[in-house]
Amino acid sequence: MNQSASPEDKGYLDDYRFRSDFLKPRFWPLWLWFGFMWLISRLPYSFFCAVSRSIGLLFMRLAKDRRYIAERNIELCFPEKTALERAEIVRESFAGAGMALFESGFVWWPQKRLTNMVEIKGLEHLQKARAEGKNVLMFTPHNTSLEACFSQLSMHEKLNILFRVHDNPFWEYMAGRGRRNFHLRLIPRKQVKDFLHFLSTGRTGLIAADQDLSKRRGVFVPFFGIQASTVTSVSDFCRQTNSVAMLVSGYRRVGAGYTVEIRPPIENFPSDDVVADTARVSLLTEQAIREQPGDYLWHHRRFKTRPDGEPQLYERQKKRKSKKRRAQKKRNKEI
Repeated sequence: MNQSASPEDKGYLDDYRFRSDFLKPRFWPLWLWFGFMWLISRLPYSFFCAVSRSIGLLFMRLAKDRRYIAERNIELCFPEKTALERAEIVRESFAGAGMALFESGFVWWPQKRLTNMVEIKGLEHLQKARAEGKNVLMFTPHNTSLEACFSQLSMHEKLNILFRVHDNPFWEYMAGRGRRNFHLRLIPRKQVKDFLHFLSTGRTGLIAADQDLSKRRGVFVPFFGIQASTVTSVSDFCRQTNSVAMLVSGYRRVGAGYTVEIRPPIENFPSDDVVADTARVSLLTEQAIREQPGDYLWHHRRFKTRPDGEPQLYERQKKRKSKKRRAQKKRNKEI
């Protein structure tokens, strides 16, 4: 599955060269972790699911702040569900996050079995748009199965993905080199101009545009009936590159593999109203999440930025931060 690098790719491949300092003691724990990841990803799939889900559920018990965020998000987004139904979504989200940790092993050290485990629906929508000479920007919700799903979609259409670089350089090296086994071009999100260049010259783009990146970088549109700060990237990028926008979502079929579902292009998009466009993107993302709520990454503070005059929605964490600040001030006075 390895592909030769085009001149346009070479600059990106240079970012994933092995560095001698990766052998230093501070990286040894990660070497052990990657070895564990490789081992777990080689288990029969039923055992793989059992082990990785258990680790995700263990994390749910230990990471109280993340659990609170997930519970609060689901409480806000699904008020019509019972407490037991919401608790089950929380469990599935953490179990899925545990699987995501080890599913990377399917991609970083490729396995032929993954091809047979991923079902792709709606590929004809993408092929039709490409046959008509259209530039295509796909957007996706932050589901926990992205790694496994989109590596396989890339075998049908080379993907140019705008992504956040990992803080740990060794982790980024391992992830980047492994993903290069597939038809993926990874573009750091600070290099948006490169992403737009590839998109405008006929390369299919993929972004996830469903996280709160502050009031300055977004507009407020409904998300599960709540005003949420949402980036306007899908509308902006399509307008700048004359692209069509298509929703794509990847989710798990419990114990059986994965499904990637591509929806038809959004009609009459983009418009002259970026807020209305972003609201449409948010609604489509919400609808996809509602179909498979346990696959979504509920652990980030989706509603942390509030419109002027509206109360904060994560009061527990706000109180904890206030206590930490008071404790720090007390220590400073003692010093």
